[in-house]
Parts: sequence; C-alpha cells; structure tokens
Amino acid sequence: MADDGATDQADARSDRADNGTDRADSGAAVVEFIFAAVVLLIPVIYLMLALSQLQAASYATTSAAMSASRIAARDANPSEARAQAVARMHFADFGVDDTPTSITYSCAGACGQAGSLITARVETKVSLPGFPLLFGSDHSPHITLRANHTDVVATGGE
Repeated sequence: MADDGATDQADARSDRADNGTDRADSGAAVVEFIFAAVVLLIPVIYLMLALSQLQAASYATTSAAMSASRIAARDANPSEARAQAVARMHFADFGVDDTPTSITYSCAGACGQAGSLITARVETKVSLPGFPLLFGSDHSPHITLRANHTDVVATGGE
C-alpha cells in the first residue's frame, strides 16, 4: 500500500511538471504556421503567377504568328500595321498588354506568287510580374518568346 501512495504522488508531480511545459509551448504552432506560410506559400504563389503570365504570352505569340502568316498569304502586299494590330488584339485577348512585339516575314520562293511559302516570325519580350515596378519597364528582366508559322500563298501577286 505504501508503494501505491508514493506512485500517486509521483504521478501528480509529473502531471504538474507537464502542465508547466505545455504552457511554455502554447502558441508556438501559430507562429510556426505563419512562418511556414510566408516562406513557402508566397514564393509558390509568385511562381504560379509568373508561369501563368508566360503561358498566356506564349499562346498569344503563337496566335499572332499564325494570323500574321495568314494575312501575308492572302494579301499580295502584307501590311505590317495590319499584322501589328492583329497581334495587339491577340495579346489583349490573353491579358498580356504593353509587350514589345516584332513581326518579320521571309519567303521561300518569290514572295506573293501563288504556291510559294511565307513564314511569319513573331518575337515578344515578356517581363516577369512585379519587376517593372522595381526596375522600371525599360530595365526590368524579361523572357523572350518566339513563334514561327509558315503558310502557302493563295493569291498571285503581279
């Protein structure tokens, strides 16, 4: 019986000691969660934003190249202004505005002759999200996207 009383007293002391350490650790999980959220979630969210902007710009660049080659294939004298307007429309459709775009043409055979091939090359420079605010739009880091599309000339130019 004496052993039972000593054991009960030891258990009571250990319970009091455990309660004291529990109070010292209370609230630590919240701080750890906030720290983990800042360290892990914010970079992941930024990465998702950057990748989605690059994917949208990639789709817009490809669409602009296809439209530019089709414009040139159906018109004996393709208009650079018309191709740029269509490219701006594609970039606006994908939510990527104010990106510098260049469109160049090359021909396999005589340009404008029915049956010859014309290739449109579109090059776009896309800034990463947030960097133009830090460095200015002229000096911000960017990623260059290029797309080519070849089409057969349908009209005979004289």
